Amino acid sequence: MYLEKLEIQGFKSFAQKTVLEFPKRRTDINPGIAAIVGPNGTGKSNTADAVRWVLGEQSIKLLRGKKSEDVIFSGSGTKARLGFAEVALFLNNEDKKTNIDYSQVVVKRRIYRNGEGEYYINNTKVRLTDVQLLLAQANFGQRTYSVIGQGMADAILSSTARERKNFFDEATGVKQYQIKREQALNKIDKTEENLSQILGVLKEITPRLKGLQKQMEKLEKRGALEKDLADLQLRYYGKQWQKISADLGNLKDQKKNISEQHLTLTKKITELRNKMEKLGQEQKKADIGEYDKVQQKYFDAMNKKNELANTLSALKRELEILEKTKAHPASINTKELISATEKELKFFDEFLSSKTIEEFLPLKDKARDLQTEIKHILKSDNKNGLSDKEKISAIMEKISCLKKDVELATKDAEQKQNLLNSLRRAESKATSSLFDTQKSYQGLQQELNQVSNQKNQIEVELARVETRKSDVEEELEKEINNALRDQVKNYREDQNANMIDYGQIAKIKHELEMIGGIDKEVGEEFEETKKRHDFLSEQVNDLQDALEKTKKALKQLDEIIEKEFGESFAKIQSGFEEYFKILFNGGKAQLRLDKQSELEALSEEIASELTKAEQEKLANTFKIGIDIFACPPGKKISSINMLSGGERALTSIALICAIIRANPSPFVVLDEVDAALDEANSQRFAEILARLSNHTQFIAITHNRATMEQANILYGVTMNEDGVSKLLSVDLEKAMETAKK
Repeated sequence: MYLEKLEIQGFKSFAQKTVLEFPKRRTDINPGIAAIVGPNGTGKSNTADAVRWVLGEQSIKLLRGKKSEDVIFSGSGTKARLGFAEVALFLNNEDKKTNIDYSQVVVKRRIYRNGEGEYYINNTKVRLTDVQLLLAQANFGQRTYSVIGQGMADAILSSTARERKNFFDEATGVKQYQIKREQALNKIDKTEENLSQILGVLKEITPRLKGLQKQMEKLEKRGALEKDLADLQLRYYGKQWQKISADLGNLKDQKKNISEQHLTLTKKITELRNKMEKLGQEQKKADIGEYDKVQQKYFDAMNKKNELANTLSALKRELEILEKTKAHPASINTKELISATEKELKFFDEFLSSKTIEEFLPLKDKARDLQTEIKHILKSDNKNGLSDKEKISAIMEKISCLKKDVELATKDAEQKQNLLNSLRRAESKATSSLFDTQKSYQGLQQELNQVSNQKNQIEVELARVETRKSDVEEELEKEINNALRDQVKNYREDQNANMIDYGQIAKIKHELEMIGGIDKEVGEEFEETKKRHDFLSEQVNDLQDALEKTKKALKQLDEIIEKEFGESFAKIQSGFEEYFKILFNGGKAQLRLDKQSELEALSEEIASELTKAEQEKLANTFKIGIDIFACPPGKKISSINMLSGGERALTSIALICAIIRANPSPFVVLDEVDAALDEANSQRFAEILARLSNHTQFIAITHNRATMEQANILYGVTMNEDGVSKLLSVDLEKAMETAKK
């Protein structure tokens, strides 16, 4: 990997887009040295700052500024300031030294005046960490020997042992592992923090989950009991409902049948009643209309006949008496006649007083009249002075007339009797039909009464069953839900199956009451809590696994870092001693590791306050520093701080050269590091650069002629009155070839 091109636009004094192209690396020649020269103040060092900035440098002070927008071209008297700055490095990656599947890697950084910045790798926006890791894999970075600026070489010597360790981390090529280690440590810290938070949450929700678990057990038991209760209620109420429905159906069928019978009997009775009314009307018509009149006429005729007969009988007795008196005048005693007549009258009195003979009842009035008349005759004193003969003749005449009247009255009575008999026969027939109809009516009425009684009993039983059904429905409304009510009403079971004892239902209800009411949302809360608990437990397991793997990876990284650092440090130590002797023509130089645990760095008072675990952790955590010992020939110096400025410059250059040889960077930017060297040391330094350029590409910003002579390409930087840096280039290899021709 090597630097093909550097593009600068809007960065510091490079207002216009400026491109620095470097020779393509060939297998037959080394990467070479590019020298950037020019008067002071023209912006030569801005190219080094641009490289350092694009590699991710965050210290504005190191870039010789105060704030981030100071790296953007601020304008001049004739040119306006710019709104952004952009620098792009074009790296040849044909050797695939970086873990990216591109033959060319373009690292770009851009910043705007509002402070917003962006990083790109091959025009893909990335994070600073991604850039740092990519560059670390290629063994260069923004804070180490890849860009060595003015005073930085001496700063290596002036820094503390531990600060110097950071420089050596990149120099030994373990920076990429340290970045990964730092990421691993951050990941461990975050994982432990997350794990602690999750464990805290688990600690909070675990008791709640246990409580919910118990409630869920109760809920499950309650659910099982409710299921058993629903089954018992279904069978209990279903059997009742089935029986009630069957009884209602049977009773309704019976009511329907008995109602039909009742209606049929009612119709028949109505028909018989109508017939009876008709027969009664006929009987009444015969009885009241014709029969009574004929009977009255018959009675009148019989009364007239009897009256005439009585009169005739009385006249005959009177005639007999007269004839006897006339035949035996001397022997007839008027007193005896009167006595006999009185006896006859007495007989008539007894006759009149008789009440047992129905047909003689109408003769009372006529007998009474006859009695009156006989009494009148017997009391008469024969005032007319008629003789017995005349009397007999008169009586005979009366008797003759009475006989005719009696005959006529007898015939009339017989006619009335015949008519009455005819009416009686008709009445008897009507009465017989009415009786038969009444008998049938009474039979049907009796049957109707029985049917009515049965109907009433059925209706009473039906009302009782309907009341029971209503009670059961009301009980169902209180006891069970709608879905189960539908099942109860559609329940079908063998009618002969045993009924469920309500005591079983009561027992389950009692158990449910003992469990008590449980909020239905407990299930949802339990599921959510359990889901969260399981998720968090799984997260804990995942985090613990990840933590274990990360710690294992961290341990492996520590082993790799220790191994790589040890091997590279040994090479640097050897190179440092070699280059120191070359530059100083002798002397001694050495690098030493200063390893101290963090527990040892603490005071005894602070260490005693720590727990045993904390002490063990600090005891296994080490801080490493690097001490530099350099002693030029002929001198006895115990500290590098006692070296002169030139000696310090040579010492730092020896160290840099040792690092470059031990762990070559794709390119190194040297910003006037040779400024403090004299001509002889400059020559030796240039020769060392020439040898090192076989492994590393150098971009040297210099005023030193010896360094320029070793360069393959020369860039000249100038600045006009507008304050903008401009670039001129000379390809020295081509120039030499042209000169030879």
